[in-house]
Amino acid sequence: MKAESPAPLPLKGIKVIELSHLIAGPYCCQMLADEGAQVIKVEPPEGELSRHREPIRQVGDKEVSAYFASLNRDKQSISLDLKNAEGSAVLSGLLETADVFVTNMRAAGLKRLGLDPRSMRERFPRLVIVCISGFGLENAGEYADRAGLAMVAEAMAGATGLTRDHSGNPVWCGFALGDIMAAVSAHAAILLALRNQERHGVGKLIDIGLVECMLPMVSVALCRAQFEDEAVSSFAGSNGFHGVPYGAFPASDGFVNIGVNRDDFWRRLCAAMNRPELATDERYATYRDRSMRQEEVHAITEEFTRAHTRAEITAMLVEVDVPVAGILAMDEVIGNEYLRKRQALCEVDDGVGGKLTLPVNPAWFDETSRQRRVPRLGEDRDEVLAAELGLTASDIARLEQSGAFGTRRE
Repeated sequence: MKAESPAPLPLKGIKVIELSHLIAGPYCCQMLADEGAQVIKVEPPEGELSRHREPIRQVGDKEVSAYFASLNRDKQSISLDLKNAEGSAVLSGLLETADVFVTNMRAAGLKRLGLDPRSMRERFPRLVIVCISGFGLENAGEYADRAGLAMVAEAMAGATGLTRDHSGNPVWCGFALGDIMAAVSAHAAILLALRNQERHGVGKLIDIGLVECMLPMVSVALCRAQFEDEAVSSFAGSNGFHGVPYGAFPASDGFVNIGVNRDDFWRRLCAAMNRPELATDERYATYRDRSMRQEEVHAITEEFTRAHTRAEITAMLVEVDVPVAGILAMDEVIGNEYLRKRQALCEVDDGVGGKLTLPVNPAWFDETSRQRRVPRLGEDRDEVLAAELGLTASDIARLEQSGAFGTRRE
């Protein structure tokens, strides 16, 4: 019986020009590449910022940054000096036939390179132009050109204020949640704009600000704040937001997350802790009761968790159907049997002779065994310029002489 050919990826035939660095823009474009788009990553001659972030794996004269590798698989890399007239002209040529342009440079930096988004909109009316920045392009006022890291957006959206230790002190979540939310939002906006482009032949200027992308994450908290229930809202700590007890608790070999967001879960937890009397104790019987005595409830829960391993706690609480999970280190995530069975991780060629285990695109996991690879700086230059602009080897040599590609770091 003839084997069935794999279906084409959904974005096959879509051409994306990426001029971005670090996380938000690169992750958005990596999702598009996973889904079949041709992503041409335009980098400065020295490579984008994340190529030089530690840790770096070096093999002979080749090197790859873990930071870069995690966000840039399956792209084509071309390095251009956009301050050089010839380099700028090459980018313009690529944009002429592109479907999407993605950048997370600030507006002032784009203008200095002759890439003002509004002017580009007029010049390339069919192009979907995506600008990701800390505070957005339009109606940003004094924030318009401020530096906007993810943690800044998380703070301004109130998310950091919700992430507190048991003493009530705000704690940064530990990863760039604001960047990932912006990337996912941009990805969704691109898919909608491509549909519009397909139907009507017009592009769109998409203005993505990190702060507003964080707001859906705190929508329940925003609504709760408007109900002004002092009895529930005034206590310190994060665990009362969804339930009590709710959060991270110490085990004998690490930590576990336990989520008691229903009173029946509390009764089940009490049974698992061999403290059934607490289920009907009027001090703790309801969420409101427990929210007023968080420290006491935490102490009771910790007394139980400290006496057991993560695996033991998980087994006991799963048996009574209370939400629980051991808090895993990254090496434990990589080896996690559940994630392997779910095919949530994939192997990626790091470009220097090794392999990396990375998350798949949860929106579209291509189950075919296609190769995934991290591009080396500028390695696709000749192929891209020949295929997209029809340039010959002598044309490329002339551009090199003109400084269009700058001086590349080896």
